[in-house]
Parts: sequence; structure tokens; C-alpha cells
Amino acid sequence: MWRKAGQRVADVRECKVAAETMTVPGSHQLLARLRDLGVKLYLASGTDLAYVVDEVGVLGLGQFFETRIYGALDDYKQFSKALVIQRMISEAGFSPDQIVGFGDGFVEIEEIKRVGGTAVGVASDETRRTGVDGWKRDRLIRAGADIIIGDYRQHDELVARLGFS
Repeated sequence: MWRKAGQRVADVRECKVAAETMTVPGSHQLLARLRDLGVKLYLASGTDLAYVVDEVGVLGLGQFFETRIYGALDDYKQFSKALVIQRMISEAGFSPDQIVGFGDGFVEIEEIKRVGGTAVGVASDETRRTGVDGWKRDRLIRAGADIIIGDYRQHDELVARLGFS
């Protein structure tokens, strides 16, 4: 899996492709808006932490997450999305109902819902870069997503719907 992702990161690093083509449309704008509203942003990925940190840097996303980036570790017992959520709750003093999670995977949606947070399922159509992928949508709904989106182009409406504005 990293071979394919690693090649995409290399292509961005070598300026063969633009970084924004490797993120869900509207990502940077949504993250900037949430950061400017004072929302503390966390990133948790099932990919090895070193690769996640590299990818975040290459894609220009580090400014939004600072040190709050989590990824898989050699000691798998030290990382899970559930552990990251628990860390957010305990370290940052969040109550579970203050957590909003965005994700395209079953596990992160389930874990956000398990603690009582709001889950936004990102069912992006990665080929067309617009619209919703039906298979992902159905899967994210089964996981418990509260909202399904295809991308972040309507970030102002999404922020308002989530009660941040």
C-alpha cells in the first residue's frame, strides 16, 4: 500500500503533481477555517507514523495539526484510533460530545460514535474528485456516520451544520 502512496508523495515532492490533487477537494480550506475558529485538530492514520508525518509535510498540512499527528507504531499495542480518541479526551480535556471526527474508514467512524462524538463520513470519489462513492457511502452509514460528504468544497455549510460557526 505504501508503495503506491509513497510514489504519490514522491511525485508531489518532485513537483510532478500539485499537492492539492492528492487531498480531498476543499481539505485545506476546511482545516484553515476550523483552525481559525480555534478548533484543536488531530490526525490519526493506520499508516506507519513516519510515513504519515512525511506525507502531512509534503502535502502542506502540518500547520493544522502541529504535533497532534498519530500513526501506526511498531508496538501495535501503543496505537489505535480508539487510543487516540481517548488521549484527546484525557489530555485536551474534551468531553466526548465535543469531538467531531472525519474519516473514510469504518473503524474511525465506529470509534467516534462509540464515545458519543459526531462522525462525518467522507465517501469521496477518488477518480472523478467530485461526488460521492456509493460503496463508501453505504459502508460509512453502516459504521454509524452522522453526515456523509463527498468532499469539503461546501466547507462553510459543513462548519455551520457542525455548530462551529
